[in-house]
Amino acid sequence: MATVIDHGAYFTTLPRDYYLSTEIFEQERERLLTRQWHYAGHISEIPSRGDYIVIDLLGESIVIARGDGGTVHALLNVCRHRGHPVCQAPKGSVPRRFVCPYHQWSYDLDGRLRHAPSVDDGNYIDYADWALHTVKVEVWHGLIFVCLGEPITASVSVSLDEVAPGLHRLEPDRLKQVHEVSYQIEANWKVLLENFQECYHCKGSHPELCVAMDLKEMLQVTASQRPVSEFYGGGTPTKPGVKSLSSDGEYVSSPLLGEFGRGSAVPECFEAGFAIQPMLTRGIFSPDHATIHTLRPIDATHVRWISRWLVHEDAKEGVDYDLERLTAVWRATNEQDLSLVEGAFRGVQSQRFVPGPLSSSQEWALNACLTLYLQLMEGTD
Repeated sequence: MATVIDHGAYFTTLPRDYYLSTEIFEQERERLLTRQWHYAGHISEIPSRGDYIVIDLLGESIVIARGDGGTVHALLNVCRHRGHPVCQAPKGSVPRRFVCPYHQWSYDLDGRLRHAPSVDDGNYIDYADWALHTVKVEVWHGLIFVCLGEPITASVSVSLDEVAPGLHRLEPDRLKQVHEVSYQIEANWKVLLENFQECYHCKGSHPELCVAMDLKEMLQVTASQRPVSEFYGGGTPTKPGVKSLSSDGEYVSSPLLGEFGRGSAVPECFEAGFAIQPMLTRGIFSPDHATIHTLRPIDATHVRWISRWLVHEDAKEGVDYDLERLTAVWRATNEQDLSLVEGAFRGVQSQRFVPGPLSSSQEWALNACLTLYLQLMEGTD
């Protein structure tokens, strides 16, 4: 295992094997990927008791359900009888319980086994021993996070409160998700991570993003404030006079979020957000809408990238926002990045590939992120 990427005069990304080895990917799963908090969805997707969504994360299918009293539960979507998925649809609602379609074993919304036909409770098995496996879950300002294993950081809520204390001004719990796109990318997940953590390529590759984004400020913020840490705060800086991170710099949805929708003045170049790394969750908030990106490793050579757009809970499509305009910047940016990431990964597979020197002024964040990655892989966090 490499312990440094410091070459004295310059830094590089990781050695070639880190992007190709199935053995290293399995180590990543065990040592950090299953131990990180990951954004799973917004409470607007499960507004009522019995509502659920299903997500796939690191080879596991997870049911996230709204239970009694508004409690959010996260359960492995694996029946305790023969392993069949309890929920077949990606989202839905159940009147009382989950019922596995294979042999009709039924479970409460919190996962407790309630009935197994012909397998009597007490006489044959103890139902208390055969609940659905639970997954750690926390809800922070309406945002749902899950962790498959023992978290590196005990509480995602406490950590996000520390790095993004001002985000409450936008009242994220009063948003609703209105669109989602998902891409399966032929690349190692760290190639995608590295691409998102630098803007060296932005001027030449992302004209739509650069209309509103202040590239100079972005690079300065990256170089001075990006920590060697799982969590950091801040959004995407915008140019003076820009109102929102949109294709023309104007607002793309109304009402405005949180206190701004109630008349509070919006500060010049307002932005907010948070990130969890290295298995990236990145929330980027403007005064009128939010975009949350998530990176989901699949295997050593495939990764999924998901982008979600959220607006005020009272906003109506076609009246208060146009979906094409709302999503234009990040849809274009995602498509551009997909090509860049897959192209870079094809090059990494060359037998002659050796990582080149990073720009100290424009790729500083890669050093911070990969240093954290190595610390977590070596158990020195």
